[in-house]
Amino acid sequence: MDGMYELLLKFPKALHWGLPAYLLEQGDSKRSWEENSERQDCSASAVLGALEAAYDLNTCPKSDKSREKRITGLAAYAEVVINRHELHNNPWNVLIAGAEIPAVLAELSPNNKEVRKLLKGAGPLLAESANVLFDEEGVIGSRHFPQYAAIVATWTRCFAASRRKQINLKLKKGFIATFEWTARHLLLCSNGKRAISDLAGGGEIKLAKPFVALLLKLGGDLSDKRLASHMGYTQRKFPNPIAHHHLPDATIHSADSQIGVMRSGWESNRCELYIRHEQKDVYVDLVSAGTLVFRGNLATNLVVDGTQLTPLGAWEEVCWESDDDVEYLELEIRFSGGWKLQKQFLLAKQDQLVLVGDVVLGDGCRGTIQLQQSYRFGEGVSFHSSEEHSEGFLWGKDPIGMVLPLALPEWRVGSRCGSLTEQDGLLSYKVTAKDSAGLYAPLLLVLSRNKVTKNYTWRQLTVAEELNIQPADVARGYRIQIGKKQWLLYRSMTEFGNRTLLGQNYSSEFAFGEFLDDGTVYEYVEIE
Repeated sequence: MDGMYELLLKFPKALHWGLPAYLLEQGDSKRSWEENSERQDCSASAVLGALEAAYDLNTCPKSDKSREKRITGLAAYAEVVINRHELHNNPWNVLIAGAEIPAVLAELSPNNKEVRKLLKGAGPLLAESANVLFDEEGVIGSRHFPQYAAIVATWTRCFAASRRKQINLKLKKGFIATFEWTARHLLLCSNGKRAISDLAGGGEIKLAKPFVALLLKLGGDLSDKRLASHMGYTQRKFPNPIAHHHLPDATIHSADSQIGVMRSGWESNRCELYIRHEQKDVYVDLVSAGTLVFRGNLATNLVVDGTQLTPLGAWEEVCWESDDDVEYLELEIRFSGGWKLQKQFLLAKQDQLVLVGDVVLGDGCRGTIQLQQSYRFGEGVSFHSSEEHSEGFLWGKDPIGMVLPLALPEWRVGSRCGSLTEQDGLLSYKVTAKDSAGLYAPLLLVLSRNKVTKNYTWRQLTVAEELNIQPADVARGYRIQIGKKQWLLYRSMTEFGNRTLLGQNYSSEFAFGEFLDDGTVYEYVEIE
């Protein structure tokens, strides 16, 4: 009863670390691994059952004549799983079958030929998983994010056994380096409630304290341990609150992995925007002061001249900016008919503002454009429309903030260009433009309960170029006021020109900034 089994003696639920709820709730693992083997069932729940059976063999006396037969049978089943799945398609299944099960069985029967054959590939498989599933800085790829915690948990159990020198997995330096980065990134993806989202609408995945503690012991540095303490994972070395300047940067960004985490800081009332894009989908969690505001796939419906357009290809990142004032991400995808859609995410850190903007561009085409954005509310969040104005208010147990549909007029009366409505927990933002080559639909979320009670307004601005007023499908500008603060938003829809709005000149594609007392604008971000 030593080696890898020691971990289960200390932490009986260690095999469930990082697993999504659906896997724990499925019943296939209740069938015996022998039956799953006969069925050649290589599903995740069947593989979990085999892993549990491998660990259970530690309780089987060596005098039991069936023990070696079961070890050989489990090794044979693990090999079936490896041959049936590919690492880049089913990484957790392959890692369990190709690394952890062999490591467990090798401690029980190191001379078993089937086990030795499997174990020989365990170290290379772990190294390959670091190269295939993660980018150069240890950020997991978007496709595998829902299995992120489960993969790291498997790594952690194998790494712990190798460090105790009770089994030699011959771990590569590249794998160890990625493992150490993973300790940081998993914490940065944590939501402050000792969990991470799967960023696919399936809910939270709990991160057990013993799991995080072991991960940090094996791969974390002092800064990671400070961060873990701040995020609610008890660390004995840090009994007192930690100054935020001692914590690592709150942001994650990887164009290769298609993952982004934006944060306004480490304060308890922080805004957090978790983003992953995969193929034609963009998944988002928006959290304000610990409350999940929106979750899931940001569905976008685009209709031109009565025909619903189909997305072509996949979302691609076209811009990323990050500094002390703002985080900004822009994605792009092409649609049928020569149209394309650009999606903006902006987090103004100090002001607790989140801008989500859709830009439809015709590439020479014109038509009646109808755009609809849909946002799924988090549990317990409700939306209340203003009676006379276009905006709405977000409530949980307390006020969360408000939603300003900048593309719509402030007053509802006579508005024919769109709407902002809620039905069955889904917020729908519709914007229409007739005979147009483009459309801009910015949605501004003011995520500060204090600002809900302040006076606010927004106006669409006139944009001029060489003294000629420009139509809405050439450039758009907005002035937003909340209390005593005012901001300017500008977006070009065509080739850049030297344009003027509200006394400000822009030759850039996009700009967002705050008006200062002297009338000038302090640019939070300007994209040339």
